[in-house]
Amino acid sequence: ALLDSPADTELLAVLGQYPAAVRTAAEFYEPHRVNRYLENLATAYHRWYGISRVAPKSDEPVTDLHRTRLLLNNAARQVLANGLGLLGVTAPERM
Repeated sequence: ALLDSPADTELLAVLGQYPAAVRTAAEFYEPHRVNRYLENLATAYHRWYGISRVAPKSDEPVTDLHRTRLLLNNAARQVLANGLGLLGVTAPERM
Protein backbone atom coordinates (compact mmCIF):
# COMPACT_ATOMS: atom_id res chain seq x y z
CA ALA A 1 0.00 0.00 0.00
CA LEU A 2 2.95 2.34 0.56
CA LEU A 3 4.15 1.94 -3.02
CA ASP A 4 1.52 4.10 -4.64
CA SER A 5 3.43 6.39 -6.99
CA PRO A 6 3.23 5.76 -10.75
CA ALA A 7 6.96 4.87 -10.80
CA ASP A 8 6.47 2.34 -7.98
CA THR A 9 3.52 0.80 -9.78
CA GLU A 10 5.41 0.60 -13.08
CA LEU A 11 8.43 -1.10 -11.51
CA LEU A 12 6.20 -3.58 -9.65
CA ALA A 13 4.37 -4.37 -12.90
CA VAL A 14 7.61 -5.01 -14.79
CA LEU A 15 8.93 -7.20 -11.96
CA GLY A 16 5.71 -9.21 -12.14
CA GLN A 17 6.34 -9.98 -15.82
CA TYR A 18 9.57 -11.90 -15.10
CA PRO A 19 8.10 -15.42 -14.79
CA ALA A 20 6.13 -15.05 -18.03
CA ALA A 21 9.18 -13.69 -19.87
CA VAL A 22 11.31 -16.66 -18.77
CA ARG A 23 8.55 -19.16 -19.52
CA THR A 24 7.96 -17.73 -23.00
CA ALA A 25 11.68 -17.64 -23.76
CA ALA A 26 12.01 -21.29 -22.77
CA GLU A 27 8.87 -22.37 -24.58
CA PHE A 28 9.93 -20.85 -27.89
CA TYR A 29 13.70 -21.37 -27.45
CA GLU A 30 14.22 -17.62 -27.77
CA PRO A 31 16.66 -16.41 -25.08
CA HIS A 32 16.57 -12.89 -26.51
CA ARG A 33 13.17 -12.50 -24.81
CA VAL A 34 14.93 -12.60 -21.43
CA ASN A 35 17.39 -10.00 -22.67
CA ARG A 36 14.59 -7.73 -23.87
CA TYR A 37 12.77 -8.15 -20.55
CA LEU A 38 15.94 -7.20 -18.63
CA GLU A 39 16.32 -4.10 -20.78
CA ASN A 40 12.73 -3.11 -19.94
CA LEU A 41 13.35 -3.79 -16.25
CA ALA A 42 16.54 -1.72 -16.26
CA THR A 43 14.66 1.15 -17.92
CA ALA A 44 11.82 0.99 -15.38
CA TYR A 45 14.31 0.74 -12.51
CA HIS A 46 16.33 3.72 -13.76
CA ARG A 47 13.15 5.80 -14.05
CA TRP A 48 11.98 4.67 -10.58
CA TYR A 49 15.33 5.34 -8.91
CA GLY A 50 15.49 8.83 -10.39
CA ILE A 51 12.09 9.71 -8.93
CA SER A 52 11.84 7.69 -5.73
CA ARG A 53 13.77 8.36 -2.55
CA VAL A 54 15.05 5.06 -1.18
CA ALA A 55 17.25 6.46 1.59
CA PRO A 56 16.24 9.33 3.85
CA LYS A 57 17.85 12.74 3.48
CA SER A 58 20.46 13.73 6.10
CA ASP A 59 18.46 14.18 9.33
CA GLU A 60 15.20 12.75 8.05
CA PRO A 61 14.03 9.70 10.02
CA VAL A 62 13.83 6.31 8.32
CA THR A 63 10.19 5.60 7.54
CA ASP A 64 8.24 2.54 6.47
CA LEU A 65 8.20 3.97 2.94
CA HIS A 66 12.02 4.02 2.90
CA ARG A 67 12.12 0.42 4.12
CA THR A 68 9.54 -0.67 1.56
CA ARG A 69 11.38 1.04 -1.29
CA LEU A 70 14.61 -0.62 -0.16
CA LEU A 71 12.85 -3.99 -0.44
CA LEU A 72 11.65 -3.05 -3.94
CA ASN A 73 15.19 -2.00 -4.83
CA ASN A 74 16.51 -5.36 -3.62
CA ALA A 75 13.82 -7.24 -5.55
CA ALA A 76 14.82 -5.48 -8.77
CA ARG A 77 18.49 -6.30 -8.09
CA GLN A 78 17.66 -9.96 -7.54
CA VAL A 79 15.54 -10.28 -10.68
CA LEU A 80 18.24 -8.58 -12.76
CA ALA A 81 20.88 -10.93 -11.32
CA ASN A 82 18.69 -13.99 -11.92
CA GLY A 83 17.91 -12.96 -15.50
CA LEU A 84 21.55 -12.26 -16.27
CA GLY A 85 22.45 -15.61 -14.74
CA LEU A 86 20.05 -17.35 -17.12
CA LEU A 87 21.91 -15.69 -19.98
CA GLY A 88 25.30 -16.72 -18.57
CA VAL A 89 26.27 -13.19 -17.55
CA THR A 90 27.47 -12.38 -14.05
CA ALA A 91 26.05 -9.34 -12.31
CA PRO A 92 28.53 -7.07 -10.51
CA GLU A 93 28.02 -6.58 -6.79
CA ARG A 94 28.90 -2.87 -7.08
CA MET A 95 28.95 -0.29 -9.82
